Amino acid sequence: MKKIVLLLFALLSLTVRADEGMWVMGNLSAKTDSILRSLGFEMTPEELYSTEHPSLNDAIVQLGGFCSGVVVSPDGLMFTNHHCGFDAIQDHSTPKSDYLKNGFFAKTFAEELPNEDLYVLFHIKTIDVTDVLFGAVPADATAGQADSIIDVTAMKLIQMVDYSAKGIQSEITPFYKGSRFMLSVYQRYDDVRLVYAPPQCLGKYGGDTDNWMWPRQTCDFSVFRIYADKDNNPAEYSKDNVPYHPRKYAHVSTQGYSEGSFAMTIGYPGSTDRYLSSYGIESTMRTVNDVRYQVRGVKLAILGEAMKQSDALRIMYASKYASSSNYWKFSLGQNTALDNLKVIDEKQQLEKELMQWVAEDTLARGRYLGVLDSLQHFYTDNYETLYGRNLWIESFYNGSDIFSFVVKNLMRSRDDDFQERVAKQYRDIDVATDKKVFLALLQNYLQHIPSERFRLKEITQTVDSLYQGNYARYADDLYARSIFARPDDMKQVHTFDELRDDPMYDAAVDVLAAFFSVWGWRGNGETYEQLLGDGIREMNRDHEYYPDANFTMRLSYGLCKPIDFIPGTTGLKEEATSMITSPRSFLNKHEQNPENYDYQLIDPVYKWMKKGKFSPQYIDRQTGQLPLCFLTTNDITGGNSGSGMFDGKGRLIGLAFDGNWEAMSGDLKFDNALQRCIGVDIRWVLSVMDDYSHAKRLLKELTLE
Repeated sequence: MKKIVLLLFALLSLTVRADEGMWVMGNLSAKTDSILRSLGFEMTPEELYSTEHPSLNDAIVQLGGFCSGVVVSPDGLMFTNHHCGFDAIQDHSTPKSDYLKNGFFAKTFAEELPNEDLYVLFHIKTIDVTDVLFGAVPADATAGQADSIIDVTAMKLIQMVDYSAKGIQSEITPFYKGSRFMLSVYQRYDDVRLVYAPPQCLGKYGGDTDNWMWPRQTCDFSVFRIYADKDNNPAEYSKDNVPYHPRKYAHVSTQGYSEGSFAMTIGYPGSTDRYLSSYGIESTMRTVNDVRYQVRGVKLAILGEAMKQSDALRIMYASKYASSSNYWKFSLGQNTALDNLKVIDEKQQLEKELMQWVAEDTLARGRYLGVLDSLQHFYTDNYETLYGRNLWIESFYNGSDIFSFVVKNLMRSRDDDFQERVAKQYRDIDVATDKKVFLALLQNYLQHIPSERFRLKEITQTVDSLYQGNYARYADDLYARSIFARPDDMKQVHTFDELRDDPMYDAAVDVLAAFFSVWGWRGNGETYEQLLGDGIREMNRDHEYYPDANFTMRLSYGLCKPIDFIPGTTGLKEEATSMITSPRSFLNKHEQNPENYDYQLIDPVYKWMKKGKFSPQYIDRQTGQLPLCFLTTNDITGGNSGSGMFDGKGRLIGLAFDGNWEAMSGDLKFDNALQRCIGVDIRWVLSVMDDYSHAKRLLKELTLE
């Protein structure tokens, strides 16, 4: 299944808790449904998910392959996070029309801005095809033969999907490490237009300082509209397209919530590895998170300085900086939380219990006897390779824009659509800044390689012999001689193959050789992780399991609940352990931190917030203030950004955008006491649109309750 299988780690036993888990829509067990209803869920199963009738499922979208969104009007209006729409907002921004800084509002349909390559997927149905796939494998097939047969059978099933409707696409995804397989069918719409964005000082308030922290005050939302042809079918962008009319759109609640209120989040969580062994977690901390944090810190320092030089550079690198810094901070936070929560110790205890269980009946359970030794040997034997590969990826594959473009093209099997790729890659590049990033990451890589196996032989020899060891001179000369560093000239090149004699092409070949020299693994860690998971599931047969996130639609449920521990962040003390933040805390952060860029406001926003005249319908009845952000115990991970947060009646109460620092281990270990989902209150969203921007035409489209 290598062609179609998204690798998941085997599921270990977890006691089902009210707020833990990312559950598959339309496949909720009676036990899970009972928990939902005991917490305050009031919808019928058909109102939540139905393939026959309109349901809330039809209002949820996957956005662009990286975020989630929710349709909120009969004319295809869609809410998502500001950081999910950040690329689109940046693409339309210029120093003269700075939509990042000042915000954007299309006052007519004609002013709504199209976005190349941005699309949404609507989930149509999911079908369990496990029996069909496994049934095609003969009993005497080897593991390799079984993989091939399952792969071929899966492709045949995908081909059997009814593609007569426009925009239909499908995929087969494994669950429970390949114990089950689901065929999901989607309809794709490619005409998605920017309608509204708040000023960045609202949509990204707090920036890196507050990222993954509580309390939060950011109004993290943006608004798009989905367009279709005159028959409501998917269509490429055309001025003749019309707003899409959904089967179902979400109603918006201004009634709010209270502590203990039911809350559910529906979206497309990306990936979790919560069932990894203790050895796998240690490896993730040392060979992934440590590397990512160190290398990106070098890159971000250069981009940050460049962005201070001019508005043009600030706009140019805003999205790239935000994207890179998000998981730079995540890596530090996850390692900190894993250490603080002693997750490795907890995993080791579980593994010890497994071995004790195996020893009770080695005849029946003997296949698990050596699994821990195998895992230990795998991660020990491959430490250097895992570390070096991730160092390479962060330094070159995710490094400077120009050099990573060359490396990625070398790795491509085909040389088509080259000009299209050039247009995308060179849209936001400052050559001088890019050269600084290349030089810094090259030197950093050579300083941190774990062994000579990863050394860049040709480059180091060239620098030593021609530049007397001076890497700055080498970078200057490389960028001066390479056509890849001349964006205007690149527009005249038709194929990548034409550039074989370019010095940067040669440098990329050397860099790629270092990667392929350590391509292979010693042993199969995935198999050992799967075997460990099989054993622990067998040991705990009475437990119900939820599958790891794999970017399929999921439902998470929990309660609106404040933090009952001291969070590690700045802000008002009384709000640090509260459930909702207020305009006063928003202003306090700005006024008390005048030098912090993340809390700076443009004058119109500051005057509006200072005046504090918010429409009465958006004021929280309990606090008497406009609610900004709030907390729930819902499960959340990357990809959930922009997910709708709903009350028990299925009404939209907010948009999920973050987790909290204390539970940054969440992708590897859910902690029921610490885990929180941070959302922007929908009343904060509405007030910004209404009271600040006077976007009445958009508010009229919503169904407010």
